[in-house]
Amino acid sequence: MSRDPRTRRAVPARPGQSDPTELDHVREGEEANYQTAKRAVGESFSLVQDLVDLYEVLGELIKSLGSSPREEMVAAAHFLLASRYQLTVGTLSLLRGHLSDSFLFTRKAIEYCAFAARVKKHPQLARVWLGAGSDEASYEQYQEKFSGRKLFPKDDALLSILHGRYDLCAKFSHPSIYSLARHAEIARAPEAITFLYQYFQLRDADPSEPIRTLLWVVDTHFGIIRVFQQVFSEYVAKDRTRWEIRRNAVDSKIGIHKAKYETIVTSDPDLFPPSGS
Repeated sequence: MSRDPRTRRAVPARPGQSDPTELDHVREGEEANYQTAKRAVGESFSLVQDLVDLYEVLGELIKSLGSSPREEMVAAAHFLLASRYQLTVGTLSLLRGHLSDSFLFTRKAIEYCAFAARVKKHPQLARVWLGAGSDEASYEQYQEKFSGRKLFPKDDALLSILHGRYDLCAKFSHPSIYSLARHAEIARAPEAITFLYQYFQLRDADPSEPIRTLLWVVDTHFGIIRVFQQVFSEYVAKDRTRWEIRRNAVDSKIGIHKAKYETIVTSDPDLFPPSGS
């Protein structure tokens, strides 16, 4: 798979065009990685669309909010759509070779579902979130009410599990040593030392990626969707059979794919128990 564009053969400029820039090389490397990674993960690629479809079903169910929904449902609907977006762009990032960068998007998705759970439990906080852009005092109030220590209550089993994932994402999205893994390299020679920073983190010699990170993202988003199921429980109840059939099918499919790759992917124990609610 493509690595640092500086190691790639220079692409000749077409007549009338300037020489390719570093951005051009990176863009080409990303596309090459995406196509190669898509083939490498095989049928597991379809799991992402399965999750998008679950987000879509939830979106359809909450259309019954009506023309004057409660503020906490308005806020939660925004969080739902934002989490779906994070799934899409996060997956694109990892398939293009930016493994550690993809954790930033998953971290935000976890935050969005935790925000949704918080406004569901404390409806008055929806107005705090919706009004956070009014002035500096409003934003400071929002920061206090939605601080990290308040997002993951210990008495919520599902959010507690996601909190662990959130912390792992933070290791990769902050400028820690984790975020430089497979990026930073040092080339030593008798006369000099050269510091390198690879754009891409996929290696042909490592078959565990990108499938390991892809399944991790998929597993995490399935948990996120389960949080949103609880947030929108009154709307899910209106067509519970439809929802449970779709959700359980995806749950089973994820389990099949995790089992398929267990010989090459070293990962955590199953994040989430079978969906019983």
